[in-house]
Amino acid sequence: MRQPPFDYLIEQYLGLESLEVTEELLDLCGASIDARALPLLQQRLHKEEAALPQLEARGYVRLREKGEQLVASLRSLIAVLEQEENA
Repeated sequence: MRQPPFDYLIEQYLGLESLEVTEELLDLCGASIDARALPLLQQRLHKEEAALPQLEARGYVRLREKGEQLVASLRSLIAVLEQEENA
């Protein structure tokens, strides 16, 4: 059974994610996000983590901050989904 903050993590993550990725998640999982989304979420995490140093180097403060929020959100969401998958 999912923990109460799980819905908040999804809401926070989707609020930061691009529409294209959100649509892909909906295609994979329907109206809910579950362990089937882990490969895509992990891919997005690696992509966003790789982009952060470039944004900082170019002085894009707001974009870097949004990227950091997205990375934190992805990490939390992935952790919950992995825990759920292994339960």
